[in-house]
Amino acid sequence: MSLTQAETVFGSVHELGIDDLFKEFFAARPRYLNYGTPVFVPLTTVNATAIPAVNFPGVPGGIQFSLQFSIPTTDIHPPTVAAPLTPGPGQFTVQTTVTMRMMCGSQRQDHPAGTAPGPISILKANLSVIALCHPIVISSAPGSGQIGIGLDQVEVVDIKPDDLETLVECLLKMILQAVLSNFRLPFNTITAGAFGLILLVGPLAEQDQIKVRGNAL
Repeated sequence: MSLTQAETVFGSVHELGIDDLFKEFFAARPRYLNYGTPVFVPLTTVNATAIPAVNFPGVPGGIQFSLQFSIPTTDIHPPTVAAPLTPGPGQFTVQTTVTMRMMCGSQRQDHPAGTAPGPISILKANLSVIALCHPIVISSAPGSGQIGIGLDQVEVVDIKPDDLETLVECLLKMILQAVLSNFRLPFNTITAGAFGLILLVGPLAEQDQIKVRGNAL
């Protein structure tokens, strides 16, 4: 049977091609990978996304922190390397490293008489994160459709105890889904711009590729 099967057009992009697209997309838009409160990210920067500090009673200026994601890489079914999460049929994984920073210490000026405020330091932790995903259709408009990323599960490597790991994974799943929602794969990227695509089948994640089939516009 031909690649197009019952349709007239077949298009695909290999996982290495998606990695290249990730590099180009996020290198041009680093604000989608870097987030921080005012201590870490000035409001005037265009290379990161400024977010408000977490207000908490008795903490002047709020809790200050930042999150920095490395450029993701993909592994489409069947899995190429062993990992804590492996993609099944129709799935792929996205792997990244999250660097978390937090300002630790008091900035209070009204400390008790005869005492000094505690030292302020920046704490940092790197977390290896793998997300199990599937391709979704963001828009199926003929000629201008887009494929996005649906996130199913997140695994953070080497966090103990299990309850803490579950909490961190839940937090990072919400954040990573928001990060990945900024990435869209246009149909014309998969078809190399040779024609507009009327999507009939897919997107499919298989044989290390994202595949689509349909008719030419």
